[in-house]
Amino acid sequence: MPASKNTPRAIRHKSGAAARSKRREGPEEPLEREQIVSTALALVDRDGLKGLSMRRLGAELGVDPMAVYYHIPNKQALLDAIIEAVMAGIDLSVDNPDNPPEERILCAARAYRDTMLAHIKALPILLAHGPATPAAMRPVERLIAILRDAGLPPAQAFAGMQVIAAMVRGAVGMGMAMEVNQPPDWEQIEATLRLLPPSEFPNLLESIPVAGEFFEHGFEFGVRALARGLLVITKSG
Repeated sequence: MPASKNTPRAIRHKSGAAARSKRREGPEEPLEREQIVSTALALVDRDGLKGLSMRRLGAELGVDPMAVYYHIPNKQALLDAIIEAVMAGIDLSVDNPDNPPEERILCAARAYRDTMLAHIKALPILLAHGPATPAAMRPVERLIAILRDAGLPPAQAFAGMQVIAAMVRGAVGMGMAMEVNQPPDWEQIEATLRLLPPSEFPNLLESIPVAGEFFEHGFEFGVRALARGLLVITKSG
């Protein structure tokens, strides 16, 4: 029964303190770190980084925001955990060491891209903070290992990983722009380009890909070009 105005002050104080203590402790069912992180990532997926705050996270979990701090000490730790959750979603099992290096690189790039597209609104977090935990670094380790297997020395393998990751993030950024705006009408884009004067834009008009293949065609071409360039560097010593 809640304390009334007629309840002695000491009892009212004890009752209020108990309620505040319960809020600090969180819900009857103890929070788990995985639950907090998955809820935070779902918030970002839905509302973007601007929609993420400890207060909103607490509301989504149905707890006092202070309860979150028992598991995640601050906002930076929460962002690291979100990056870890995204990176841990990359399917490393798609890599087949028996495949040629170029195919392994393309497969790894696609796996990274597909995971990032599934959590496209988390891209700004990754760009601003980058992976920093062991679980988040495993896909990085795998891509460097692929490049080392292809014969690149350590420094070049690390640089190659950075270049490939940057290209993937750029492709995801294009997808993010498409999501913020209307999905592109590829046929309309092609039709508009074909209205350009052929005398001024002969090369552009000649190289326009089939409508609907802009994104995927450009991505595969870019990754293969990078992969082949890295492999040529390896062969040339």
